[in-house]
Amino acid sequence: MKIGELSSRTGVSVRLLRYYEEQGLLLSQRTAGGHRSYDLCTGRRARHPDAAGGGPAHPDDP
Repeated sequence: MKIGELSSRTGVSVRLLRYYEEQGLLLSQRTAGGHRSYDLCTGRRARHPDAAGGGPAHPDDP
């Protein structure tokens, strides 16, 4: 699924999903066009990123 769909399904903003990916908390595949593509397991991790590897839950957190 695309990042917008993942955001809608999980209630996690697109910005925060991108941050989680930058921090290594979420993984995505890239389509031929360069778009992010996520699987269903990623949706569960997006809701509970601390369980996926720790780190701040929000980019503005210390």
